[in-house]
Amino acid sequence: MSSWQHPKNNGLDDIEYNFGLKGDEAKELSFLLNEACHVYHYHAEGLWVSDDKDSYSKGLLKFMDKNPELESRLIRSNERVIKMITFRALELK
Repeated sequence: MSSWQHPKNNGLDDIEYNFGLKGDEAKELSFLLNEACHVYHYHAEGLWVSDDKDSYSKGLLKFMDKNPELESRLIRSNERVIKMITFRALELK
């Protein structure tokens, strides 16, 4: 992945993330990440730590297991929510 960074996700925009995946897999990852950012910014209401973060992290773990290079790409993201769910996915592994 280049040094280019994705725009910050304010929880309202759907960003097409490019972490090196292709086709439907890339679309599914982008959907998961956009949804996580939206929930974190607008619907967390105390559930983020106990339920939501783990749910998105488990979803992300499926992509990371299939694509080992994804871990370092996600950690280098400039998006706080992506880093949070990535590190949590690694804890759950």
